[in-house]
Amino acid sequence: MKKDGKYRFSLQFNSETEEQFRAGELLERMGNRKSHLVVAALNEYMESHPELKSKDCKVEIKLTTSYDQAKIEQMIQNIVEQRLTGMQISGIQDNSKNGQQEALEEDIAKMLDNLDMFQ
Repeated sequence: MKKDGKYRFSLQFNSETEEQFRAGELLERMGNRKSHLVVAALNEYMESHPELKSKDCKVEIKLTTSYDQAKIEQMIQNIVEQRLTGMQISGIQDNSKNGQQEALEEDIAKMLDNLDMFQ
């Protein structure tokens, strides 16, 4: 809304994705200088997208998340399973193979549990 020669807007968004979190944290750090950052960012974006200068232009913004923890865990699990399937260990008795398999599975479980640090 424009009033007395100044633009005034209210902005609110979730912090569900990494992009939203990073943007929110940056805006929090900016304090009373948020408007300068928003004006600079929007003008840079408009320079990169000159079609926005047309009043008839339809604005469409597609958001993508940087990662999904479930997808990352599944990818890691698939990679580890592929590696384990491809391993051919010779000269080791079945008993020690079972012990190694249990140790590997325990290590994989710990690694997947540590993915919470990246949220």
